[in-house]
Amino acid sequence: MKYFEYSPSQLEQKANELIEKHDKERLVKAKHIDVYDIVDLIGCTPDWFYITPDLSVLGMTAFHDVLMWSWPSSHYEKGMYPERVKVDKGTVVIDRALQENGNIGRENFTVIHECFHQILHPRCFNNRGADYTKMCTHKSFRNHAERVRNMTAIDIIEYQANYSAAAFLMPRVAVFNTFGEIIGQPVTNKILQASDNEVSNAIKETAKQFEVNYTAMMYRLQTLGLLEKKSQKEEYIV
Repeated sequence: MKYFEYSPSQLEQKANELIEKHDKERLVKAKHIDVYDIVDLIGCTPDWFYITPDLSVLGMTAFHDVLMWSWPSSHYEKGMYPERVKVDKGTVVIDRALQENGNIGRENFTVIHECFHQILHPRCFNNRGADYTKMCTHKSFRNHAERVRNMTAIDIIEYQANYSAAAFLMPRVAVFNTFGEIIGQPVTNKILQASDNEVSNAIKETAKQFEVNYTAMMYRLQTLGLLEKKSQKEEYIV
């Protein structure tokens, strides 16, 4: 597998370019967004299946016309088997259970993560065969807010999709403006601690306004230099 190097500033720029195509006001303020409008905007088609019977795969993207397995339910029962379904090139598939469980933050991040695979990575999987689909398991959403040593090619690709999705859903200036307004003080050049109750509540409210999970907002604030970074450990964005 090959991958292409993108700096954080280049990934931010990719995200900002997509925001400007959709709604440039989002660059400076928190606004509701229908993430499936973004799937349409990039020329892709959304679809929903039970990709697995246990939500171990949150989403996938098809770079070619493919056949994939679809389960009849989100909960495995004895005697249950998947069936093959045709998925067209350019389809972003989201596990139906993710939509049904009502976690809008998790769904939003997954959808935009898959969109950035389509934007950034269609050439990365050319050697994987015509029937290859990029499946994103829970581990695809590990906190790779920063590049670390010994990352594999697939780790780097997932990091790029995560960073871009975070920058798109939580634009830099909009987050500075909204978080500062909620916390009631200018936040430029201040490093706050999430363990502080007032700060933690402000993170929750900011996450709510941007329609993402608390964890995703916490890591975005760390990336932007507004929150103290925790010690590195295996944590997930969604």
